[in-house]
Amino acid sequence: MSVAATPEALFRQAERGVLPLGELFQGAQTLIDEGAPHAAIRLYEAWLEHTRSPLAYAVWFNLAIAYSGVGNDTSAERAYIKAISANPRFIEARLNLGTLYERLGRPDDALAAWQAILADGPNLAAQPKLHLQALNNLGRLLEILRRLPEAEDILTRSLELDPDQPNVITHWVHLRQKLCRWPVYQPFGGVSLDMMRRHTSALAMLGASGDPAGQLAASRHFIAEKVAEAGAALAPPEGYPHKRVRIGYLSSDLCSHAVSILTAELYELHDRSRVEVYAFSWSREDNSPLRARVVGAMDHYIRIDRMSDEEAARCIRSHEIDVLVDLHGLTLGARPEILGWRPAPVQLTWLGFPGPTAIPGVDHVVADAFVLPPELEPHFTEQPLRMPHTFQVNDRQRAIGATVDRAASGLPPDRFVFCSFNSNFKITPEVFGAWMRILQRVPDSVLWIVADSDATRANLLREAQTRGVDSDRLLFASRVAPADYLARFRLADLFLDTHPFNGGTTASDALWAGLPVLTWAGQTFCSRMAGSLLHAVGLPELVTHALADYEETAVALATDPARMAGLRARLAANRDASPLFDTPRFVRDYEDLLATVVKRPAGVPLSDEPDPIRAHAVPEPSPGQLSVQQNSMLALMRPGMHSVVEVGGATLAQAWRAREPHSHFTAIAGDAAADGWETARIVADPEAMADEHWRQAAPAQCWLFPETLERLRDPWAFLHQLRRQALGRVEVIACVNNAQNWLLQSLLASGNFHYQAGGVPERRSLHLFTRASVAALLRECGFAVVEMTAVHAHQPTPAVLAAIGQLAAVAGTDPALAQQDALPYQYMVRAVAA
Repeated sequence: MSVAATPEALFRQAERGVLPLGELFQGAQTLIDEGAPHAAIRLYEAWLEHTRSPLAYAVWFNLAIAYSGVGNDTSAERAYIKAISANPRFIEARLNLGTLYERLGRPDDALAAWQAILADGPNLAAQPKLHLQALNNLGRLLEILRRLPEAEDILTRSLELDPDQPNVITHWVHLRQKLCRWPVYQPFGGVSLDMMRRHTSALAMLGASGDPAGQLAASRHFIAEKVAEAGAALAPPEGYPHKRVRIGYLSSDLCSHAVSILTAELYELHDRSRVEVYAFSWSREDNSPLRARVVGAMDHYIRIDRMSDEEAARCIRSHEIDVLVDLHGLTLGARPEILGWRPAPVQLTWLGFPGPTAIPGVDHVVADAFVLPPELEPHFTEQPLRMPHTFQVNDRQRAIGATVDRAASGLPPDRFVFCSFNSNFKITPEVFGAWMRILQRVPDSVLWIVADSDATRANLLREAQTRGVDSDRLLFASRVAPADYLARFRLADLFLDTHPFNGGTTASDALWAGLPVLTWAGQTFCSRMAGSLLHAVGLPELVTHALADYEETAVALATDPARMAGLRARLAANRDASPLFDTPRFVRDYEDLLATVVKRPAGVPLSDEPDPIRAHAVPEPSPGQLSVQQNSMLALMRPGMHSVVEVGGATLAQAWRAREPHSHFTAIAGDAAADGWETARIVADPEAMADEHWRQAAPAQCWLFPETLERLRDPWAFLHQLRRQALGRVEVIACVNNAQNWLLQSLLASGNFHYQAGGVPERRSLHLFTRASVAALLRECGFAVVEMTAVHAHQPTPAVLAAIGQLAAVAGTDPALAQQDALPYQYMVRAVAA
């Protein structure tokens, strides 16, 4: 910024109403680029207060963007509305306002903002790109809201305006699959059949084609079009010298989702003497019991949703993960660029996407001999890691609700009930035609299915009538709670699988509930999933290999009650003893399999690695090295933050400024002795800071509390004050000692709870916090915990752990949770102002 255009000069001109618009925009952007967004906001506000201009709408627009940049969504909304009021034909403001509403969880307001754009036809004609953007935003959000016919109609309008939109074609094709609108590939306008096939997504292709080469081509096309080439590999190729294998699970589905339904017990059963379990998650916070269970089973649950792909990869690298397991693949919300940075020496994909991913950096896919036979290997970019029985893990803790009679579920009491609860997009005309022929050959039968929308239901009923089947023979199941959903399977007689995309979780659900599954296995991974499950549960005769055999077997079973009864009895007898539902055996086999690919530096075998725990304490760092606590706190700090405050000194200043040399680091301490690496020092009691001290610290993006939160006299009041004073969306990162640690419990029980300097318990601590109470503290003060990791030191004897569990049971609390919470001696917490 030149001398003539200093911030002070700009403000003076703005307050006199003589600052030209171009200089306003340039000056404000320079301030933002220099890390002073609040100054840019004040400049815009001053200009608007003192200047009358027909172009004020553009300034309101830029001000709204600046407000969003500092997390002030309320002011951003108000500024966008001001811009629209000043210029109702300003499409960009309506587009951004809709995006803001969507981010704030107000989808109806977002749709209204974008639909208002379409009402001004003449204005749209002059701005075709913005017209397309409005249509595509509407189509995307309508699809998310499951308003599928409206979404298809909107995207059709978009493609009629401009057929050369590969991403829109991708969504249009998948919408038609979900709607069972056949043929799915229906050329129109300038959109050709070849364009539709070429731009079918990798996920949609799993259900559209049984050709393994076609599935690989779709995945490669996605990677080529959507995934940028990453930088140099982050992880050392030789691996790490860890005693236990560090497994990192990468997923956005650690919530109420099919992946978690399968894997919940896996995380709980991992042998902690062999492995340490990390989650790197961008999952939605759905407050479901399943999500709570999955998060609680992790040794370290780390949120990466606010990180860029590179930041997330570097975060994973900082934790020295030995094996990174991608549970996402190429499904909605995938982040394959994280894997492209190779943050772990060994990376594999599993469960999320049952096909070749073509993701750079992914070495292996978890499979088995049936689901991925040798002849299929050329169509995978990953090398198979074959489990001895089946590729799919299952959770034995899934509760099955009470079985009701058929009438309560709208089923006929005395007819043969075929069912198929797979997603609608997996139903193809070929399979549906077979189902209709089966119904015709088994007159006293019905087909029980689900429908993603009323339009899907109507399309399926019409297709049935076209094939000569009365509509009353198709019955539709509504959505119910998970336990009731499982109980439903017990009302049906036979599950009919889809092809070429089999049921995975759904087929397991049916077998777990005791319902036999009939499948048609093809030449692709996804068309062989149910076959793998049936072999593992001891029902291989229910695996067919051609459409005619599938159809004939279904008719034969439906007309042979004794044979059906025998299959049900065998499934009931096999269920708990079979490899499919022997989850402890699966976990042992899986850990053994991972051990075959874990990389270790030369001369450091797994069994000979040094134990990092010494004499009931975390090792002291060597001179010049960071402690475990310091490294853990640094791992939580987002790259690129321009201003940091540490309460209690500057213990992290050198390491942070080595990473971010241009950042500002302020230390708050009671003495004036500088550590040498901070850029500023506030010499004051943190809880008695003067107004000028708060003004100095207010721009900070992150506040650090290295074992100092519990030393404040009133941490509640301090955090409330911090949040009020902060300029923007501030973060808090704290290292908090765990008052529930087993050692402290033992000291209390023995009467030896003596405070000491630098020991346990620490004499400077004024408060005791547990995992639950530190989260409650932050929540009460207006912060949302986005990441919490546990730091473990020495472990208790089994007798001590058992005693803690017994005490919890007597107190009426969960013994397993009490034992789990007794293990960490510290928690590392990252929270963001909500």
